[in-house]
Amino acid sequence: MIRPINFTGIKNAGYASVNTYTENGEKSRTILNMQLTDDKNGKDLSEYKMILNNYPSLMNDINDEFVNVEFESENQGPYLIMQAKINGNPIPVHNKFLPLLNFAKKLVNKVANFKPKDFKYDPDHYLMKEAQEGLIYNENIVDYLDGTSGELKLLKGSGLTEKFDRYFNDENVEISDAELDKVNEAADNMVAVLHDPAYVHNGATYLDALMSIYTSPRGKYLS
Repeated sequence: MIRPINFTGIKNAGYASVNTYTENGEKSRTILNMQLTDDKNGKDLSEYKMILNNYPSLMNDINDEFVNVEFESENQGPYLIMQAKINGNPIPVHNKFLPLLNFAKKLVNKVANFKPKDFKYDPDHYLMKEAQEGLIYNENIVDYLDGTSGELKLLKGSGLTEKFDRYFNDENVEISDAELDKVNEAADNMVAVLHDPAYVHNGATYLDALMSIYTSPRGKYLS
């Protein structure tokens, strides 16, 4: 059973939406990454640690106070394959895993209902490993800025993916140290945007809707 929503207990939230392309088709990934805390209004971190006692494989390898909730859908010809993930681990729609799905859905719903004052961030969090490698779980965010691993939807149609690819990956491009510093700063600024409260709020609202579909009776026939 999902506990009542409170507006504390989560900080350093980030959101990303990416596309990857496989031999089977296009895969869409919608991701919310967040750090859990305990306070007088809720014990999200303690609840999370209790879950990890029963499911140690769900431990977050980047930081054990963070939870990464992802919804992945893949078009395979006439079929749409969907799955939810916690810290990179697929969680099937099954009675056995309902406590995990309810916990993940509760966290996403909480962020979706945040007001601007509810978003809390540590200084320069976007520069930390938890943001650079933890937002798209256990992957370097730069690989999605330059298109190496997939396409960051935020950059679609902007031309920035191609520019990042040129500066980071084209061996024929000569770039000075000062110019490289500017490119790296631009990449860090993009990660900061992925942690902007307004962007995260809108993304969490979308992810909340996807999770609701996934956990509904109809969702069992889509996964």
